[in-house]
Amino acid sequence: MKIFPERVALLAALALAVPALQAQTFPAKPIRILSSFVTGSVADAAMRLVAQKMSDSVAQPVIVDAVPGAGGVLAAQTVVRAVPDGYTLLHCAPTTLVATPFILKNPPYDPLKDFTYITHMADATLSVVVSNSLPVNSVKELIEYARANPGKLAYGSNGVGASAHLEMEMLKLKAGIDITHVPYKGGADGLNAVVAGQIPIAFAPLLTASQQAKAGKVKIIAVTSVKRFSGLPEYASMGEQLSDYEKIPTGDEIVGPAGIPAAIVRRLNTEMVKAINNPEVLERLKSIGFIAVANTSEEHVAQIRRDMLVMAKAIKAAKITPE
Repeated sequence: MKIFPERVALLAALALAVPALQAQTFPAKPIRILSSFVTGSVADAAMRLVAQKMSDSVAQPVIVDAVPGAGGVLAAQTVVRAVPDGYTLLHCAPTTLVATPFILKNPPYDPLKDFTYITHMADATLSVVVSNSLPVNSVKELIEYARANPGKLAYGSNGVGASAHLEMEMLKLKAGIDITHVPYKGGADGLNAVVAGQIPIAFAPLLTASQQAKAGKVKIIAVTSVKRFSGLPEYASMGEQLSDYEKIPTGDEIVGPAGIPAAIVRRLNTEMVKAINNPEVLERLKSIGFIAVANTSEEHVAQIRRDMLVMAKAIKAAKITPE
């Protein structure tokens, strides 16, 4: 068989040109984002605003479909099986990706092999609230009080394996304290339990908790972040109170199925980051207690690797058995 060098060169050039052409014409149809968050939640509302801004920029509809359930696994499984062309994406919490390998005996996906990472949209900030009757005003004072009263305190979270649950279990492990976990359906339920005097401590959405704190019904002793939240800078962060603080992954991830062409990933990242950094979106995120991140695809992958290490320690601390 005779080989024609000029044909080989032409085929090679075409192979290089196809991805570039794909990026130039992408998107040529609507983009669908499956969201693991419940319709009407603050995360869902933020995603829909980002989608709207992105749609305006790319001149194609960016549709958000809520597919809640099973801690985000239902939506994630659907996206994993989707064609890797950039038209089907997933909006989920970090725990959907980094906790699954540790809490399920037979995980339906591998977070490092089965997804293409687009960007980490934003971090979510929770607050640590305590009842007015509890004689503590900081995390360090809470630790000291818990050490002096082992097993006598209880805290509320938004469920077993949720970020708030793992935040406190990591604190308990590092501080050597004993506080009983009381899971609720949502963070607001735990906050209401503190207001009602049913439990002394809870992790709750920052904006909601701040309203109760300003009304004098609870005290906020920390926010779950390394630095103070700019929207409510009067509240100290966990990071400034604890030198060894490791934030449990929170917020919003945007990913797709494994195998999306690099050129399309770059286009998706560019458009998504531009939408997130829109002034209206930034203000909305800030108003609901979120901190915009909008990192690169490469930074996103590195972050997920770090998050998996933190999650492994937290789940071990919480003594969660894979089911």
